[in-house]
Amino acid sequence: MAENGPILIPLDGSSLAEHALVDAAWLKRVTGLPVRLIHVVEHDGSPEQRQETAERFRKYATEQAEKHGLGEPVCDVVYGSPAKEILQAAETASYVVIATHGRGGFRAMVLGSVADKVIRGSKVPVLAEPGTEAPEPPGNGRPVLVAVDGSEEAERGLAVARDLAAKAGLPIVLLRAYSVPPPAGIEFSYYPADLSATLEAAAKEYLQATAKPGERTILVQGDAATAILECAEQENASLIVVTSTGKGFAKRLALGSTTDRVVHGTHRAVLVVPTHHD
Repeated sequence: MAENGPILIPLDGSSLAEHALVDAAWLKRVTGLPVRLIHVVEHDGSPEQRQETAERFRKYATEQAEKHGLGEPVCDVVYGSPAKEILQAAETASYVVIATHGRGGFRAMVLGSVADKVIRGSKVPVLAEPGTEAPEPPGNGRPVLVAVDGSEEAERGLAVARDLAAKAGLPIVLLRAYSVPPPAGIEFSYYPADLSATLEAAAKEYLQATAKPGERTILVQGDAATAILECAEQENASLIVVTSTGKGFAKRLALGSTTDRVVHGTHRAVLVVPTHHD
């Protein structure tokens, strides 16, 4: 993450993609960071066409920035593969804010698949807006739900969540989901009768040791993604924070991870914080 780097917002000209601007405006208010709006065009054109595209996007982006209170952003048009260009631009950013669905407008990006690739490959936190009809930014006293799994890597996401929550004056809820792993395929394998109780005790001890004064904790036995989505509903969370496995753009698997399931299974904003990368 670039120190004091901008909040990067990819736009394709569609109304669905513009939903990311609602969350970006909140993030700007909370962090005070500058904003960079970027539009990626896959096919190159003549110098005249490039100039026309740049002027058209600058006018559009400036209007959107004024509408959402984003100040005076940097507005850039770049050429190439959308996900690749966004990830390259993100290398000098502090955050990326992107809608997970959206097509139309300039028709240079299909934000569903592009957003997935950006979330998986980004080296900086990505705030994903699901593109609901009426996006609601974090805030209004509703808590930030942070998923932790007992690992040092997940605590990077917790640190980012704590920083944002403190600046926004929002409460934090820590969620720890645990489950008894299935046998490894050995016919007579079995688990000690007290294994579940042992795992529960360890998870509870971790939460107690990790939570700071004023932070609530929730312990759930079961699938992590399901627990996150259900707790987000029960707590009326305004933001979900998860930590990605951070295997890098080339090595991330297709949809199926906890992060993917949460991003695609909620109508709430999700902040995905990478742990490490290639």
